[in-house]
Amino acid sequence: MAGDSDDRLTTRHEGSVPPPLPAPAGSEDSLPRGVSPATEPGGAPPLAGPRRPRLPGWIVSLSLHSILLLGLSAVAIDPPPAPVPAIRLEQPPEEPEPEVVLEPEELAVSDEDFDEIGALSEQGVGIAAAASPVAADLSVVPLRAETLLETRVRVEPVSFEAMGPNQVDQLIEMVAGTNVGVAATGAAGAVDRLSLEIARSLEDAPTCVCWMFDQSVSLAGQRQEIAGRLERVFRELQVDDSGGLPVGLTNMVVAFGQRFQLLTDRPTADSAVVVDAIRGIEVDNSGIERTFTAIEAAAEQLDARQGSGRNNRLIVVFTDEVGDDQMMADRVAARCRRLDTPVYVVGVPAAFGRRFIEMKYVEFDPSYASAQEWVVVEQGPETMLPEAVRIGSPAVADEAIDSGFGPFGLSKLCYQTGGCYIAVHANRGATGRVHDGMTAAMASRIRHFFDPEVMRDYQPDYVSAVKLKQKLSSNRAKQALVQAATATNLTPMESPETVFPRKSEGELANLLTLAQRAAAVLQPRIDALHGMLARGLPDRDKIEEKRWQAGYDLALGRVLAVKVRTDAYNLMLAQAKAGMSFRKPDSDTWVLRPADEVRVGSRTEKLAKQATEFLERVVQEHPGTPWAFLAQQELRMPLGYVWDEIHTGINDPPPPRPAANNNNRPMPRDEQRRMLGPPKPKRNLKRI
Repeated sequence: MAGDSDDRLTTRHEGSVPPPLPAPAGSEDSLPRGVSPATEPGGAPPLAGPRRPRLPGWIVSLSLHSILLLGLSAVAIDPPPAPVPAIRLEQPPEEPEPEVVLEPEELAVSDEDFDEIGALSEQGVGIAAAASPVAADLSVVPLRAETLLETRVRVEPVSFEAMGPNQVDQLIEMVAGTNVGVAATGAAGAVDRLSLEIARSLEDAPTCVCWMFDQSVSLAGQRQEIAGRLERVFRELQVDDSGGLPVGLTNMVVAFGQRFQLLTDRPTADSAVVVDAIRGIEVDNSGIERTFTAIEAAAEQLDARQGSGRNNRLIVVFTDEVGDDQMMADRVAARCRRLDTPVYVVGVPAAFGRRFIEMKYVEFDPSYASAQEWVVVEQGPETMLPEAVRIGSPAVADEAIDSGFGPFGLSKLCYQTGGCYIAVHANRGATGRVHDGMTAAMASRIRHFFDPEVMRDYQPDYVSAVKLKQKLSSNRAKQALVQAATATNLTPMESPETVFPRKSEGELANLLTLAQRAAAVLQPRIDALHGMLARGLPDRDKIEEKRWQAGYDLALGRVLAVKVRTDAYNLMLAQAKAGMSFRKPDSDTWVLRPADEVRVGSRTEKLAKQATEFLERVVQEHPGTPWAFLAQQELRMPLGYVWDEIHTGINDPPPPRPAANNNNRPMPRDEQRRMLGPPKPKRNLKRI
């Protein structure tokens, strides 16, 4: 039965769980069932001796769990927090306060119309000041002590020498000013704007302002106007009748041209001394303006005279040109940043994409001969590298227009030091085109102006040359635009011949051949420029800045338009050389007239469609900008040509000439000079 029992156990074991793994050799479990490890081979009985007792498994398990429970009981556990009793708040409803309507006691109405309002108007900063008659002694909202900053703050100096160009540019982008496109119609409005900046600085700390004036002839009249305006502003800021300025405000006056002149021995709070120093600035006839050298010297003088205390310093520059030492711009900007001295410039607007422009000079000194002439001066460009492809044209598109910003060097200096560039032009408020008669004296010949608020989104890249090179290398469209703008100043056919009289077939063919030569000379330059811009087309959609988008689209659209007109002109002349017949019996002359439709080949028609698409894209996406204005002017000029026929009488005999009969004898020149008196000397306008 023992064997049967073992068989039943084995069968039940195999049916319920997997069989156990074989025990290692030599162990008790490796022996056959029923055989004791002490049994001798052959089934002999075991040797006599004591047998070692074995503990049951449940006793071992109970002992281990008891030890574990004792260990856990030694760990301390915080009791749960007691529940917080609910608090009930009761408050009676507030009664609404009665509404108080304040009625003005008196209204003052002016009969005079003002072109500008606010702080930039002729009314000065007073019109922008608070109108409250009483100032509260205590703030309505009290400051909490824990929100105040600690009085002892250590500011670690920044070492620009240890930084690379990219690090400096990143730091400048964090702290630089954004007011580089501020506009005003006159120096008086600019002074009022500056007075607000000075007032903000005084709220922070005592402030010393260095007023700098270039000594050029062209700025002589504005210096007197500025002195009078400053006198009025100082009078409004005076705290008493002794001429003293607000506590903490001091001033210095500097004149510069070929040399640097400090007109005040030390910072002064006497407004009369400042105004008299400005009125007494003499004209420098050398024609040299070392603007950036003078700004650096002024920053050094401010640093030497302000000491190590916590004081603010401002430099305000009045000039109407770009300066003959622009190569120092980056060095001067770094020095002013190191000295924590922002630079403000009251200057002229830069013409769009131009370095030189004409200025309307009107002689103001009675000791010189009266004169009104257009003088070429340097007042641009607004960018570091050329970004506008110059295309000469007899149309309005070739006239100087406002760029919305000042000259690049001075504007970048203001931007990088946290200052402001104020572009002043007397005709800025004009509506439409400014013709020569409207242009103010000593103002540039800018025909159209644009809203400064719109132009803020099109600010030039005020970065280092290294950073700008990196930006260009990352986009082929930008590279193509700069290369095209630098490589050429494209001038289309100047007054192409459009009238072809037919005396004979041979003479007509000669006239058509001569006219084709002008197009043949221009064609290679246009094709090269078009190919240069077309290579950047794959990266056009990668451009993110509005300025570069507008610049590339306008350049490619205008170049395509010039190419289409030139190709169409050449093909129309070739058509005429192939032979054409007059439809009217009295016609004797062919006339080539501009037309909107291009009918000289599918390739030219395709290019005309592309030109129109690029130009219309500029108008739609960049309204109110110089790019949209130029695109609109280009779209108004037809791209194609059509032949017309007229009668000119080229083959008719000429009429006889009438006999000359002039009995009026002119006055001798010597008699004219005697009547006019000795001539006055004429000023050398090359050094204004």
